[in-house]
Amino acid sequence: MSITQSLRSLFTEIFTFSKEDFHVASYIYVFILTVGCIYLNYSSGFYNSVMRVTYSTGNSIWAFPLFYGTIYYAAAIPVLFIQKDYKLLRNRNFYLKSLFFILLYGTSIGYFGYRNWEFTSLFSEERELLIKTISQLKGSIIYIIPLFFLKIYIDKNVEGLYGLAKNSKHIPAYLMLFLALLPFLIVASFTSDFLNAYPQFHPWLYQNAFGLPTWCYTIIYETTYAIDFVKTELVFRGMLVIGMVNIMGRKAVLPMVATYAAIHFGKPLGETLSSIFGGYILGALAYQTRHIWGGVIVHICIALTMETMGFFQHYAKH
Repeated sequence: MSITQSLRSLFTEIFTFSKEDFHVASYIYVFILTVGCIYLNYSSGFYNSVMRVTYSTGNSIWAFPLFYGTIYYAAAIPVLFIQKDYKLLRNRNFYLKSLFFILLYGTSIGYFGYRNWEFTSLFSEERELLIKTISQLKGSIIYIIPLFFLKIYIDKNVEGLYGLAKNSKHIPAYLMLFLALLPFLIVASFTSDFLNAYPQFHPWLYQNAFGLPTWCYTIIYETTYAIDFVKTELVFRGMLVIGMVNIMGRKAVLPMVATYAAIHFGKPLGETLSSIFGGYILGALAYQTRHIWGGVIVHICIALTMETMGFFQHYAKH
């Protein structure tokens, strides 16, 4: 199959899902809920003034699961009422499984105890570099064992590990989508919001850490940064879509989109708004193809491009 055919097939998958899933009242409700939450967050500074503060108070371990769970069920339950799916509303597996996934993700985000690990034999910049690296890997470490148990004992029929499957349909088309987005990413890198947020990693703060050259520890960190996006896709398109399909069917996508937008609340507004559309498209494709590789590839390519442009912007000024 040529790249053009693959792209056409990819858009057909999105169109097919949207056509079969579209329910006017449900879509309007979730859109209003999501945009309303975004407006309240950025107008009040909620994430920075409330959620970030829970890290220092020790409340983050329960605050983040509660926050993301509230958004998820504020989308999911009304949609089921709107569509009069009372059978699913009474299905305890819907609540138990979705709650398990939300708790797993929220806890991994909220866990902050590693920041207190002392590493007394390390210099301060080495300790900080190690802590930053751990912060990128903690989610993957927290997920892996519970997900394998769930896969082995409950979701035996789900292909691969919630989308991390042998199936790799449409991969060339995903790469073409990234290339289409690349000029917009480059232009965005010159905006003040971008410059305030990227790069996420500042290699100039860790000169000679562990006796390594700058390029070496930068590659190590950016590799863990990329792995974190595999985790993100595994949660939102893997667990909350593919993992919920056998219970919710197509209805798994909209609540995921609202929750996915919420995890961007600490980022630039443009990135949060675009996450609504990106989350929907990737969710639709995950549902149609039953794999998350495309989302993983696009996410990592975009993230590393933004890091690279952030480095360029910094070093160009210095």
